[in-house]
Amino acid sequence: MYWLYRTHIFSMRNRPVMAKLVSPVPTSTTDNDCGFGFTSPRQDVPYGVALEFTYQVSSKHNHPDNYAEDSGFTLYSQRLIDIMSAFEVKFESFPVIMVDEKGNELLDLKYWVFHSLEGVLEAMDEEKSGWTGNHREGIPQLVLDYSKFEHRPIFKCNHVYVQLMRDDLKQEIRRLGIAGIDFLAPERFRSGRYGPRPDYDD
Repeated sequence: MYWLYRTHIFSMRNRPVMAKLVSPVPTSTTDNDCGFGFTSPRQDVPYGVALEFTYQVSSKHNHPDNYAEDSGFTLYSQRLIDIMSAFEVKFESFPVIMVDEKGNELLDLKYWVFHSLEGVLEAMDEEKSGWTGNHREGIPQLVLDYSKFEHRPIFKCNHVYVQLMRDDLKQEIRRLGIAGIDFLAPERFRSGRYGPRPDYDD
C-alpha cells in the first residue's frame, strides 16, 4: 500500500511558518540552470554541486521535521534523514545551518536539504485511473498497478508526478511523531477537469 504525501505548511497568526533561504544566493536562471548550478531542485539526478545551505527561521516558531521553505528544496530534520536512511531511500543530502532573525546560529536545530534520487516509476493503472493521455483532462482517481513497479519506499508516479510513500515508512513516521508531512489515499486523488486536488488529510 502507498500514500501520496507532501509538506504540511503550519501557520502562526495566519502566516505560514517557513524557512527562508539565506545562502547560497541563486544567480540568474536559464533553461538549464535554476540559479544554483543545476537544472532544478526537483530533478531526479544528483545536483553535481557541493552546496552548504543557511536558512533563517523564527525563534518563536515550532520547528517541524519537514520544514516548509521558500526556494523549492526539501528541508528535513536529522531524525527524518535517519529514517530515510534506515528505509534505504536513494538520496543525497546537504548540510544546513539554521539561524534566527538576527543571524545567530541555532545549534540545537539539525537539518539537511534532502534530495530524493528515486525518480519516477510507471506505477499508474492507466485504464482504472481514467488516464486519457491529456494532462489537462486529468484523472478522477489514482489507481496503482502493483505488478508494474519496484516497491521502493518513496517515488513519483508517472503522468501525474505526485510523490508516493510506502505504508511501512508512513507508519514509522507516524509512530515517531514526525511533524510536517501530510498524507492522502491514492483513490482520493483527482486532477484536471475532475476538480482541485483534495486536502492531504488522511
